[in-house]
Amino acid sequence: MHPFFQPLDDRESMLLLTALTVGGSGASEVFAYLHPNMRERITAKAQALKAIPADKRVLFMVRQMQTAIETDGLHNVHKADPSWILHALKGESPTVVAVVLSSMPRETTRDLLGLLPETIRKGLPEHKAVAAIPAPTKHLVRQLFEKRLAPMPAENESKLTFQSIVHMPKADLGVVLRDLGLLELGQSFAAIGKMALAELCRRLPRPRAEELVDAVRTASGVDAPDRKIAESFLSKVVANFTDTEELFVRAGLWRLANALLLESPEFSAAMSQRLQRPLGLDLRQYIERARELAQRQEEGLKRLQDSILIRIRRLAMRQTLSPRYAQMPVTFHHAESANELVMPE
Repeated sequence: MHPFFQPLDDRESMLLLTALTVGGSGASEVFAYLHPNMRERITAKAQALKAIPADKRVLFMVRQMQTAIETDGLHNVHKADPSWILHALKGESPTVVAVVLSSMPRETTRDLLGLLPETIRKGLPEHKAVAAIPAPTKHLVRQLFEKRLAPMPAENESKLTFQSIVHMPKADLGVVLRDLGLLELGQSFAAIGKMALAELCRRLPRPRAEELVDAVRTASGVDAPDRKIAESFLSKVVANFTDTEELFVRAGLWRLANALLLESPEFSAAMSQRLQRPLGLDLRQYIERARELAQRQEEGLKRLQDSILIRIRRLAMRQTLSPRYAQMPVTFHHAESANELVMPE
């Protein structure tokens, strides 16, 4: 899609174009049924489209719809973690695997080749044999393959929003999840009490225990979960952990799952695909559990997303994350959240 449509993904852009084409001025009634964040994004972009002179707008919309139809099924799934792509290719012939890989960026192809089973890798046809396959056939193979995965949204590099997290490099995403995990554990133990914290600390290496105690000490009572919800979370995440770092990451996964309740199921599925598949599947389960508990209403979820953006900005300012996140303008749900960026931690 044209850069005009950012930060909408291809599916959202096509929904907007179809609604305006078929529904005209009444399209806004359809948007009312969308998830809050998606509704805000699409409604804002609809207003921008309507501001274009009618003759130019119609021609632009028609061209964009034609482009979308011609590339139907091509949803940037190369941005998913390789473990998801390999799972989607499981059971396919070497020829099909080669066709799919040939349509992906060179770096992605190189990574996947190193992960393929040896029998498949040795059976891959030569490049000239793949090049000889008719283009419509290769396009159809790619379409059928990509339908096995959730579409990956397009990236908006001009500003930092909650949706930006789906585009973070793997290393940065791991840092964010760990940081959110410490925050979540701190607030959960603050809600439950010192006895449970002391019991867990006895199981942790001393440096990790000190990190956790510090997180509890600085936990905000305002955002602390209900005691029963905290107990439910800790019983699932803490009870059977074997690795301290995994504990912190899974706690961050739980906090992220709650923040994703404000997003569409499609975006949440794409977010899960940015993680290694076992962890991504766990994220999907956490989202379902968070939905059942329904701790926060819409405004609370918006504050939660804002708090995650604040953490990302602060980590970037400490140079723990890519410095680009310290330089990009941040888009918050609540304007007052920006004040916390200049407050001491």
